[in-house]
Amino acid sequence: MDFKEEALKVKEDLIADIQTLCRIPSVLDPATAKEGQPFGQGCREALDCMLAFGRRDGFEVKDVDGYAGHIDIGEGDEVIGVLGHLDVVPVNAEGWIYPPFSCTLKDNILYGRGTSDDKGPTLAAYYAAKIIHDLKLPTKKKIRIIFGCDEESGSRCMKHYFSKEPYPQWAFTPDAGFPVCYGEKSGCGYTISGDCPEEGLLSFKAGQRVNIVPETAEAIVVGELSDFSDSFEAFKQKYGVGGSLEEKHGQVRITLIGKSAHASTPDLGKNAIVYLAQYLNEVIDHPVSRFIDDYFRDDNHARRLGFYFNGAMGEITCNVGIIDYEQGHVRIQLDLRCPHDMNFDDMQCCIVKAIKPMGWTEEHHIGPYLFVDPESELITTLHQAYVKYTHDDQAKPVTMGGGTYAKSMPNTCVAFGMEFPGSPNAIHENNEILRVDELMLGVAIYAEALYHLVK
Repeated sequence: MDFKEEALKVKEDLIADIQTLCRIPSVLDPATAKEGQPFGQGCREALDCMLAFGRRDGFEVKDVDGYAGHIDIGEGDEVIGVLGHLDVVPVNAEGWIYPPFSCTLKDNILYGRGTSDDKGPTLAAYYAAKIIHDLKLPTKKKIRIIFGCDEESGSRCMKHYFSKEPYPQWAFTPDAGFPVCYGEKSGCGYTISGDCPEEGLLSFKAGQRVNIVPETAEAIVVGELSDFSDSFEAFKQKYGVGGSLEEKHGQVRITLIGKSAHASTPDLGKNAIVYLAQYLNEVIDHPVSRFIDDYFRDDNHARRLGFYFNGAMGEITCNVGIIDYEQGHVRIQLDLRCPHDMNFDDMQCCIVKAIKPMGWTEEHHIGPYLFVDPESELITTLHQAYVKYTHDDQAKPVTMGGGTYAKSMPNTCVAFGMEFPGSPNAIHENNEILRVDELMLGVAIYAEALYHLVK
């Protein structure tokens, strides 16, 4: 069966559905949250849209209290699942070639938030399952396309969904990269807070989500424009960052612009908090900027904090995702991705030691990790589907720092695509894209994998 040929037959319909879904700004919005739409109006609209696609195509659908939903395709007592998410990270409209929620198609590329993370891949998997159904291929198991609305903010959707619905036998989530990921690091979070004197720094704020390398940071300091203009310009040139200065009533607002990235791959970004703290530490003396500069400058792997580790899943990563300092009180949030075989007690001791001189306190959580035998039937089936349609037998199954819905199941779900090796799609960044050729290839790979899992 040539699923690539079958995928091309549904190309126009698939693109149209992706555009419809991606034009919904499904960002977490507590202000519009209520019963039946726990994550706000945009997420509710995206959920309704996906359910409507299933009804339109004649499948059974279910809404699980507005947290998540599913579409059932085919028959069978056993279920093979696909777990995708309909929520997206916030956007900064500046710097986008096209409006972020326009889902513009240009030169065979779809531009827009959610095209690659994760609305486009979720629909690619849905269309793959639909192809199997429409071709009336013999199957013994049901395919269930499950979609949640809170993956970017803690996956409360899947916790609720699986409290009401059974786990599939096996599943994958199209929310990472090919060829296939058999392990995910533990996601750990620290919130550091405390008081400190202002001493010339009136505020320091940045970050919307701790799982994103912040692109922009702002500080307000006491002084005049002339006190900072030359040094800030030199700093920007030296480190390849942007920014501006604005003076008002004896105060200067310093805005620094770095580069956003996902917290699991912080080396791909330029953390605006860390760079601004480094600059502030050069021109003023303040405990907040000094702490960040001392422990995070040029270091996304906890070396300065004292608990660097490189294990079976790779290196630990550390992202300073949020800072909120004003009126002498600071709150700093860290996102760490930790290999399962590191010493978590060492991490705790090192962070407590670092904040003790300031009298600050910390709260933390240590999340689960995922590990599926790389020789298992699930991994080999998915990997073989990838190799069949890409002819790439050099890319082997991997582990990663990113956390996905796979962790919501008991080591029976893995991340599988849809980003291809060497072809980044600016996920969590400005100008997120989905290349149509790769979209269609993804549909073929998913159809191949699903068919082998259900037949």
